Amino acid sequence: MEIIRVLNNNAAIVRGDDDVEIVVLGKGIAHGRKRGERLDDTTVIDQVFRPDSRHPVERIAAYLSDIPLDVVRCAALVAERAHDRLGIRVSQALILPLADHLAFAIDRVRQGIEMDYPLRWEVSQLYPREVAVGREAVDLAAARLGAVLPADEAISFALHFVNAAFASEGMAPTIHMTERIGRVLEVVSQSMGVTLDAESMNVARFVTHLRYLFVRLDADALFDDPSAELLSGIRASHPAAYACAQRVRYLLEMGGARLTEDEVLYLALHVARVTTRAETRTE
Repeated sequence: MEIIRVLNNNAAIVRGDDDVEIVVLGKGIAHGRKRGERLDDTTVIDQVFRPDSRHPVERIAAYLSDIPLDVVRCAALVAERAHDRLGIRVSQALILPLADHLAFAIDRVRQGIEMDYPLRWEVSQLYPREVAVGREAVDLAAARLGAVLPADEAISFALHFVNAAFASEGMAPTIHMTERIGRVLEVVSQSMGVTLDAESMNVARFVTHLRYLFVRLDADALFDDPSAELLSGIRASHPAAYACAQRVRYLLEMGGARLTEDEVLYLALHVARVTTRAETRTE
């Protein structure tokens, strides 16, 4: 592999055997090297990052040029934990943002900069499994890098995992989705007069339904084939849940969304299930 550009002692852009420029990482692999030199088969390479439509080679290089190798290695371990615990695919689309976030978090701690986590409650309630892996990430940073991060940094890691699960570009859509789900749960809780147990399987299923609803909204691919008989049946059997689903519809449409009647029916069914189980537990 021919060196195109040295990024730092441990990273370089090289031309691979298939004549495509890639970024390679490994301890000392670029130390003292110059453009045009070749890495031979004895060079120990830790990570290889290949450009794609979302990550051109210059963007990958920008991510990695200032991030220490140990931080990238730790981010890769965190990604593996996310795969083992959450089933998220280990990819550069996950490792790169994790490494960038981890490096920035460590730098904040060293400078004594305190962070606010405004979505702490929502993320903890909506994504408990992701937060649990986020705590593991904080522990890994301490064990592997000697960096004692704030416990609430698990919230930020959790958002990265949620983002990766839905393959979103950037964190803004994930944060916006989390805020909307939190508001929906508040409407359901207040409208139905129940306290929702965020750790229950039914709430988890409801949150999953909402997440995919927002994915369908963004893709303009809503369910839209309502059955008059089904509509009448749900209104008759679950009138309170259907009324609650309409309130959720108004909430979302105030933010610019447009729900079909089919989606409202599915919402009503989920509201009925999640609140019936909540009422059963509180009796």
